[in-house]
Amino acid sequence: MKLKKFGYFSKDGTEFIITTPLPPKPWINYLTNEIYCAIISQTAGGYSFYKDCRSDRILRWAPENKNFDRPGRYIFVHDTDTKEIWSLSYIPLRQKYKRYLCRHGLGYTEIEQERGSILSKIEFFVPVNEPCEVWIVSLKNKGKKTKRLKLFPYVEFLIGDYHMELRYRNIMVLYNRSWFDREKGAIFAKKTAYWGDMNIQPFPYVVFFSSSLKVKKACTRKEAFLGPYNTEEMPESVFKGELREFNFCSGEDAVGAFQHDVKIDPGKVVKFAIVLGEAKSDTARRLIKKYRNISKAMEELERTKKWWRKLILDNIEIETPDKDINIFFNIWCKYQLYICNYWSRSPSYYHEGSGGRGYRDSCQDAESIVSLNPELTRKRIFSLAKLIREDGSTAPGWSETRGPATYRPNKDHPVWLVYTVSSYIKETGDVGILNKKLPYLKDKWKDGWEIDPLWSKGSIFLGKGTLYEHLWKNLEYTYNDFGEYKLPRIGHADWNDGIDAAGIKHRGGSVMLAFQLIRSMKILAELANLIGRKKDAEELMRRVEMVKNILENKYWDGVWYVRGVTDDGYVYGSKRNREGKIFLNSQSWAILSGVAQGERLKKLLFSVDKYLETKHGYALFYPAYSKWDKRLGRMSMFSEGTKENAAIFCHAAMFMIAANCIAGRGEKAYINLRKIMPNTQEDYNLYKAEPYVFAEYLVGREHPYLFGEGEFTWITGTAGWGFMVLNQYILGIKPEINGLRVSPCIPSHWKKVYIKRPFRADIYEIIIYNEHGVETGVEKIIVDGKEIRGNLIPYFGDKKRHTVEVIMGKRKGGQR
Repeated sequence: MKLKKFGYFSKDGTEFIITTPLPPKPWINYLTNEIYCAIISQTAGGYSFYKDCRSDRILRWAPENKNFDRPGRYIFVHDTDTKEIWSLSYIPLRQKYKRYLCRHGLGYTEIEQERGSILSKIEFFVPVNEPCEVWIVSLKNKGKKTKRLKLFPYVEFLIGDYHMELRYRNIMVLYNRSWFDREKGAIFAKKTAYWGDMNIQPFPYVVFFSSSLKVKKACTRKEAFLGPYNTEEMPESVFKGELREFNFCSGEDAVGAFQHDVKIDPGKVVKFAIVLGEAKSDTARRLIKKYRNISKAMEELERTKKWWRKLILDNIEIETPDKDINIFFNIWCKYQLYICNYWSRSPSYYHEGSGGRGYRDSCQDAESIVSLNPELTRKRIFSLAKLIREDGSTAPGWSETRGPATYRPNKDHPVWLVYTVSSYIKETGDVGILNKKLPYLKDKWKDGWEIDPLWSKGSIFLGKGTLYEHLWKNLEYTYNDFGEYKLPRIGHADWNDGIDAAGIKHRGGSVMLAFQLIRSMKILAELANLIGRKKDAEELMRRVEMVKNILENKYWDGVWYVRGVTDDGYVYGSKRNREGKIFLNSQSWAILSGVAQGERLKKLLFSVDKYLETKHGYALFYPAYSKWDKRLGRMSMFSEGTKENAAIFCHAAMFMIAANCIAGRGEKAYINLRKIMPNTQEDYNLYKAEPYVFAEYLVGREHPYLFGEGEFTWITGTAGWGFMVLNQYILGIKPEINGLRVSPCIPSHWKKVYIKRPFRADIYEIIIYNEHGVETGVEKIIVDGKEIRGNLIPYFGDKKRHTVEVIMGKRKGGQR
């Protein structure tokens, strides 16, 4: 089923317009400013939180709710004359309508519905720097008779720690308090206790819900609003047309609900604003007062739209022969990348929302956004470096409310930050960041593996070292962590979280991690030379050769590289295995690290093409596991073709697409990029997921009936790697200390590509000409009318625009 059945992109691409309230799955948007986040579907379903989606949840939500997309942010309507009832966002009452549109935009969502003579619109947004969301509601009477309506804005509160609510709902509800303040026209709500990883303490914030319309009645009790045995589909107050007034709730499920009685003459419009948020009491009062003024709300909406448009559009711009690539990577991939940078992998429609930001995830997100927002990358680098222990191991992540994460980290975490730091330095020229003094983390973990039985404190910071020293300790940790199989130990998992049993006895090793270590040590050697640490660079390159020799001599399987060795010596990802014969990540990282060369590279690529490339993209491995393999872990227990059990894992597919470009395979890179892009799918009844953001994975070919369905959208490392793959590998514009290295790897039918590339103080307008129809190879480069030697565009630093013509060569294919 083609996309147009469900919606389309606006002419300028900044909105996706959904034309039905019921697409194949809830199609959502993230409205956020890095301190407050509202996740909202095309029917206003979803939830909100402040600072952390686990410890400071505001609205109730659970992952199973995605199947019916509720509860949410609702405005119910009761027509006094006809007794008809409906909801302005279709769900939950599901009444017939003349027309329905949902516009998901950059920083806002609009839901427009026409029913009878009433045209309604709700504009949802999160202001640029305030801990709240605002709804601007308008109702227009298009008929010839005056309409008398009763409006019931409604939300269900959760308040506080979401995990505690899941585990102890019967207890947590007893901490609820909510009340209506008629003078302020607002409902306030809070927990009397603040729970979570911290000791119990008084709740420091207050949730607030207010309307700019005069409130006739308010209700704070869920049971009173819905009535006994009722759900949001049959709210008693709405059916009766009169709110059951309860101005105080104590120890029960709390809600925010108002009744507004309005009269709308023919051709007239009623417009008002609602604000929902969480903050300290004085901030809450200030925001309530501000948004009682509808003009202020409208001004803030315009400010928010302009802010997001500048953030997304005022930077790298591309124009290729592929319009799908242009609209996605110029706009929506960037927006998704910001959401990932702000919230990592926590707030989701699909999972429990553990809160905080992951270490590995944040490293990659920060690296990939550096060309758009280097200051955000710099901020993240400092946050991540402070999670490194003196032994070089890392905490697995951190939360703004709970501090460094306390659970056991994965063994691959130390190799990622050096990529981020290197990319930041090459983008900005800020070599001095390597000398920045930062503390080390001290917590309960010894060696990132065992718990110190004598440790009784929380996480603290001890001593200081330069950022360079932090990176050195990171890689020193992994290098010294080789086990008896001459591989870095995998512990409780590497990048693949599902391989969680292969190293629980401290013996199993990871080939993928060994390749990553090689790439990391090469990059750190570059940084060492930049600051005059020549001996460090030489030592790192000596270690690179040593690890490379191990991999070449022990872990080449004749036609591809194996994936790893378990505690008991079982080699997986080998041609000798019945299931899990070949893994994608061992092959892609063999190329990304520079290890795979010559005949081995050819054999490896042939094997990937033969076994792992599918109609919908690269499978994570092949064949899928059909039963539990206790030597490997939960990966083998997932349904075949889902998650880490041979799904088309888009993040890993991006590693391979980048590897294709290194190998000079522009057609392969392009074709496989389009296979996993959200706006290029052939059948959206099959794909189901949003057509404007990447999914984490597509269900793999070995699933009995879901092959090609998109799952776990928005918060995925695919967005960051996808952005880097297109700009740095396919278009081939890579920052270096002294300029931009240009080495395109494009499909042969692309004859001309335009890139506007801001770089430090300058702007480079680059046109790639490919008249000979090659995939790779640069014949010459002309900068400001003069041909340069080589393929490095120099950095001028003159704050001017520079024109660049890249003429691709006549030779086809070949490794770059």
